[in-house]
Amino acid sequence: MVSFEGVKRFKLKDLLRASVEMLGKCGFGMAYKAVLYDGNVVAVKRLNDAQIGGKTQFEQHMAVLGRLSHPNIVSLRAYYFAREEKLLVYDYMPNGCPFG
Repeated sequence: MVSFEGVKRFKLKDLLRASVEMLGKCGFGMAYKAVLYDGNVVAVKRLNDAQIGGKTQFEQHMAVLGRLSHPNIVSLRAYYFAREEKLLVYDYMPNGCPFG
C-alpha cells in the first residue's frame, strides 16, 4: 500500500479487516465504502484488470493523481498494485460517489 505525503498511513491488512459496503459499479470497476478498525471511513475503488497498463505506468498515473489538490476533487489517499489486485483509496464522501 502506497500512501501519499501528509495522509494518515494504513496498510492493506487494515482494508482487509474493514467493514465494507458496496457503493456501486463505476466506469473502471467497483466502488466500496470501508470503515477501518479505527473508525476512519474511506472509499475504495477496485479496478478492472482490462483498464490497467503495467506497474510503472500505473505508478506514474497515481503520482500525478496523488498531487492533485482542488476543492471539487476528492483526494487520493493511497493505492495498491499487485498482479491480482489494484485498489485506489479516497476520502469517503457521504451522499456522493467520488468516482463519477
